[in-house]
Amino acid sequence: MTDNDVLSQWSDINYWRRLCPYLTIGSNNSAVDSDGTSSSNDGGDDTREKLLQLLNNDGYALIDDTICDDVNLRKNVCRGITDLEVDHSLPATFILLFDETWRLARESYDLLLQGDDGIKDTQQQQSQKGILHRNSSTMAFNFDMLAWYIDPKLNQAGFSPHRDRQPNSLADLKQSFYSDGQAKYVTHWIALADATPENSCLYVIPKQFDPGYLQGDDMSEEEEDDQSDPLSRALNTKQSYQNIRALPRTAGQSVIFTHRILHWGSKGNPNALNNHPRVAISFVYSDVKFEAPYLLSKESFSKDSKGKWNYPSFETRLLLVCAQLLIYYQRFNLSISTIRACYHYCKSHSDQLDEKYKKKVMVEYVKAMKEQRDGIPDCDENKKSDIDDTKCDDGGANSDDEEALLEEMLNNSDEFADDYDDIGESQPKRMKHDT
Repeated sequence: MTDNDVLSQWSDINYWRRLCPYLTIGSNNSAVDSDGTSSSNDGGDDTREKLLQLLNNDGYALIDDTICDDVNLRKNVCRGITDLEVDHSLPATFILLFDETWRLARESYDLLLQGDDGIKDTQQQQSQKGILHRNSSTMAFNFDMLAWYIDPKLNQAGFSPHRDRQPNSLADLKQSFYSDGQAKYVTHWIALADATPENSCLYVIPKQFDPGYLQGDDMSEEEEDDQSDPLSRALNTKQSYQNIRALPRTAGQSVIFTHRILHWGSKGNPNALNNHPRVAISFVYSDVKFEAPYLLSKESFSKDSKGKWNYPSFETRLLLVCAQLLIYYQRFNLSISTIRACYHYCKSHSDQLDEKYKKKVMVEYVKAMKEQRDGIPDCDENKKSDIDDTKCDDGGANSDDEEALLEEMLNNSDEFADDYDDIGESQPKRMKHDT
């Protein structure tokens, strides 16, 4: 399929409805169930305050109560991710196109920032505060959204050890926390199917055992050697390995963690009995000055004056999917035609993206195309997508690609030493955001 064919198929809302007929995509951006209430069950203000204390003290906090009472909602989103990946060879993040994902996002929002949009619909909402309530006036839904499908039977694994954000200097690092110790960037990771050490779960090194968490990962020349990286510094004795914590979650449970915690997704056991894939989704909240929301329109995900939720339009959701796929292109085994299609859709709708995020998207596109030009294989014949029926793209980058590549390099010439530089696995000093 040509790039235009791919974009034409993606832009057809009925195509996605046919792929997952049990999920919905509204004809506009109005929420189909926007009653303004939340069904999250977390024990009230006292529990939320304790979760915030854990987040500040350890760099993460486990939320044991389910994200919402609607079991079918979670199951249908999980089924959608599974069908997209298994039946159609499409990245799990395409689940962002469906209303049900945004209903989950609403539940997450109510749990973390509840009651801070000026609307008090019920007595329950008046009495509850979001987990991030102390600084919620400057925190916002970030739109950094991703979904995962990890099958241990295929030897798949989550992302390798990393920090989500790496400020440029120690001063910037300190400014990435509020004065009360709360991080200005917090991820809410939700298990849609059970996540265990056997099928893959998150692992972390808690804040108190990580020298670089607050002091940064850059070292003096005297300190620097082949073993001087964040992991080696945190795991410098045999006993220190006992500080690593597994974070298994049952379906519906979740975890929140900061931008500085060292974390990774494990590789599951392919030989385990009754082993099922690990399916998860994440949402991010950030201080708007530390990292602005990726979408410019404040109406994309918000309550109106009557307390009813608005979700992004289908076109905006597709833009976010394409942008996120480019940001994380190395993780999704994308064909070159898919990368091109994502780029062209982002380019034609770039006025809807935050300027810094837009530059980051285009920088990642340039990196992807440079890899293709330099001869890195652009597809996996064993993972053929129904949106790309060629076995392999036959020429790598073509003349149009080179023209687009040059244009983006010129437009973003000051961005190529980007904030989250890639690193070799043996020297994780600059850790890129991936979970």
